[in-house]
Amino acid sequence: MPSEDQKEKIREGSRSYLKYSGLAFQLLGIVAISFFVGRYLDKKLGLEQPIIAMLLIIVTFSAYMYKLYKELFNNK
Repeated sequence: MPSEDQKEKIREGSRSYLKYSGLAFQLLGIVAISFFVGRYLDKKLGLEQPIIAMLLIIVTFSAYMYKLYKELFNNK
């Protein structure tokens, strides 16, 4: 039988896993939305290359990484 200390460690690990398990899907969704919005804006402005789409992806990815960094290091 695991002790209370071991049970608490297992619970804490489960909470962390559940908290961060959806990050990949969130990131994928943010990048996909940025891509489609950027492509739409590129077409509206008549740009041949997806400049706005690339910029939006870079900006949103960077902002998400910053948010994740702050979230991870504020939960000490």
